[in-house]
Amino acid sequence: MADIKSCYNIGIMAEKKKTPAGSYFWQIIFPVIIGTLLILLVGIWVILYTSPGNVSRFAEISTVLLVIPVMFSSLLLFLLFGALIALVIKIIQGLPTITEWILEKLNWVHNGIQSVSEIAVVPVIRPAAMLAGIRRIFSKDNSDIQID
Repeated sequence: MADIKSCYNIGIMAEKKKTPAGSYFWQIIFPVIIGTLLILLVGIWVILYTSPGNVSRFAEISTVLLVIPVMFSSLLLFLLFGALIALVIKIIQGLPTITEWILEKLNWVHNGIQSVSEIAVVPVIRPAAMLAGIRRIFSKDNSDIQID
């Protein structure tokens, strides 16, 4: 059987570009933390300095303080979703290697079964072919002889 190549270019896919050390924190984590803190500070500043009256000011502060845990839990869910996306990307990058290994094993099994089946039919086919040849030699009829 012909050698089956996968449709993926594994050499290019396996190539990894190394990012500089610390770039993950400074390019992703730090801006997210700073942005979250700025949004919270602006929200608290707006509530403290723009609301008239004592009662409404404390009501708005308590509302902000109730919203903060919801924001952190949604941020946690967002980070979990991002981690799942990263995991799926890693799985997709590993798939060509794994599937190529599985394909090699399946080809090995296929070749083994094919050779065993060919060996198994030889005792049946060879005597029938020899008998048909002998019949043809000794028959006066030159028509085709079918093997039963």
